[in-house]
Amino acid sequence: MDPVTPGGDQDERGVSEMTAVVTLVGIAFILVAGVGISAFLFTGDTSGPPQANFTYEYIDGANALLIEHDRGDEIRGGDLYVDGPDNNVTWASLAGSNESALVVPDDQVQVSEASAYGAIVRSSSRFRIIYHNASLNESVVLSRWNGDTGI
Repeated sequence: MDPVTPGGDQDERGVSEMTAVVTLVGIAFILVAGVGISAFLFTGDTSGPPQANFTYEYIDGANALLIEHDRGDEIRGGDLYVDGPDNNVTWASLAGSNESALVVPDDQVQVSEASAYGAIVRSSSRFRIIYHNASLNESVVLSRWNGDTGI
């Protein structure tokens, strides 16, 4: 018979339980870290479209419409479209600026035959200011001008 070492079985058993606990804690840590990283990396932009107000002034003698970013968020000029009955152009092209230039409060553009719009604007024309997010392929109407009614 082999002599039994006092506490011999208990020592081996203690190491085995410790290994199991460390392994479980390690697996739990990896799972929590994986979920946390995926939550940060794969969630979309939930801030929504920008908020902005625009004012309109029709100039009868020039058959033109002045549009001003009155207040609100700064918006990339290439993402902001002026949509009318005859054409749809970016704010940047109307302003003659770079597509990545920001449209900020007090910025103005002229919509007319002489501008990038390229068509006569009548007092009864209707225009929409549209924000287009290319990465999400979504568009939102930020403002409307319904002719000289001002609505």
